[in-house]
Amino acid sequence: MFRKLVSNLPYSPSLISEIGFYARRLKNEDVTRRLTALFIVLTFVMQSLAVFSPVESVNASSEQDIIRGGVSDLDDFLVRYDHNEDDLKDILSTVGVSRDEVANTRKTTIRATSDMYMMSRFGQLMASDKEISMSYQKSTGGMDVRFFSKLTELDGAHQSFKGWVGQSASLGWFGILQSNGSLVTHGIPATFKPAAKADSNAIKTISARNITQGAPSESVKANPLDKIQYTLTLSNPQPISTSGGYELRIADILEYASLVDAGGADYNPTTKTISWPSTQLKPGSQQDRVFIVQMLDSFPETGQGSSNPESYDCKILAVFGNSHETKINCPMAKGIEGFLNSLPLLGSTGNIIFISVVALVVLFFAIRTSQMKKELRIIRHSFNNGVI
Repeated sequence: MFRKLVSNLPYSPSLISEIGFYARRLKNEDVTRRLTALFIVLTFVMQSLAVFSPVESVNASSEQDIIRGGVSDLDDFLVRYDHNEDDLKDILSTVGVSRDEVANTRKTTIRATSDMYMMSRFGQLMASDKEISMSYQKSTGGMDVRFFSKLTELDGAHQSFKGWVGQSASLGWFGILQSNGSLVTHGIPATFKPAAKADSNAIKTISARNITQGAPSESVKANPLDKIQYTLTLSNPQPISTSGGYELRIADILEYASLVDAGGADYNPTTKTISWPSTQLKPGSQQDRVFIVQMLDSFPETGQGSSNPESYDCKILAVFGNSHETKINCPMAKGIEGFLNSLPLLGSTGNIIFISVVALVVLFFAIRTSQMKKELRIIRHSFNNGVI
């Protein structure tokens, strides 16, 4: 339209008013272009800092870490392996990964897949078929247990981790996470025997009710100071008597709540589990165990765990046979964090390409605006001198 006005201006000088309208509009657009360019520069600087000098997570370490706080590089991992720190050598030998196979791994970004399992120090999906325990012989004597949990069940479906991947002659593909020293595998490793489980035909279920709001806790968001009552049920559908035990890990719950009524259970502060003695169940009977937690008076804005994605994720998960999840009415900052974590991971190359494309678009419009301003100056000069 602007080009058409300029070409017709010598034949119809009255169109100069339209040119004036375009001049005012162009001035406004010029301000917008300058501000856009400024924001692009600031965004590019921020993005560069985030990509090339990322900040450390305030929640970088977890009690679940195989190596507390993770490792700085592969050499650091191998030194800890040689010193058998945290039983690292014993664990990898049991699984079937040798030192040479670890040394031959390559650094990469490990993206969570639906069949990926991650090793942790304590069980996170207790009594669930999505987690399996592994017993191993300690070189110092005795036995200990570690757990393999399905990563997508730990809020890790969209997670990616820095680490190393390699191939083991007995295990196949494996990965090592830099943030926690954990081993990840595709599927449950076939190279070890699962720890023996108690032989019980009892069926385990867990339910919870927000007694402050008077509704099932899975149907409402928990607010500060709400009280939630959990019920663990053992039922025996068999025609013969059986026995069963009650044990529940409540570490995830305690991130947002405190235990106010244990219901006669014993609490282990090291493993953060509550347990009741085993009980006999007659045919067709069931027994319940109940405990109550109260939400904190204000929910922390602690960032989601970098080594344990289940940590501070605005949800509390409890697993006893089935899994039960209660959503938390988190602060706005956590909502923004959740939105950012849901965005696709482009990587440094993708981010630079995106910023470059946007910058080129802004540059194109800036050059176009500059050209139109120059044409307007020529038209104004010609009009004032009576040429038009």
